[in-house]
Amino acid sequence: MDIEDAIYKRRTIRRFKQKPITYEILEKIIDFARVAPAASNIQGLEYVIVHTPEMREKLFPLVRWAASLPQNERVPEVNRRPTAYIITLVNTNIKKSYFDYDIGAAVENMLLGAVKYGIGGCWMGAIDAKGIRALFEIPDYYEITHVISLGFPDEESVVESYKESFKYWKDDKGVMHIPKRALKDIIFKIY
Repeated sequence: MDIEDAIYKRRTIRRFKQKPITYEILEKIIDFARVAPAASNIQGLEYVIVHTPEMREKLFPLVRWAASLPQNERVPEVNRRPTAYIITLVNTNIKKSYFDYDIGAAVENMLLGAVKYGIGGCWMGAIDAKGIRALFEIPDYYEITHVISLGFPDEESVVESYKESFKYWKDDKGVMHIPKRALKDIIFKIY
């Protein structure tokens, strides 16, 4: 798969088949993050891989799902939950500022890299960092920034033209619709 295919294929996925992701693939996905750009090349990002059923179950209530959807459509059903998670940390002993840029580049590398393996994901910022810190015994000098939920997709997500609202929605067949502005509308000027 070439990079253009991966970029257009990558969509947020929140429902997953219950096929496990191998540790080797999860490690490779983190390796994609490792080589992402970092401001001043100060590499303060670190990761927690969560793939055992016991720990996935404990982490699940510490993340929030799909705020734009109605309450009854937000949370994945028990048999469609993520089969792995990657928790993104900033080691503040290494890097104290400008890490937001690093996180964006690293997470996008992970999400695009996951597409190569047929894996979908959801980049989650609405998390209970305090609960995650306690569950995984993460020292205070780490900032817990995001959780990436991962698995083999068990839903379809499609891009559609923006019409009055940025809110994503599901149709009666369960297909997620993601409004995106047209290319001509985001090019501010041409010189």
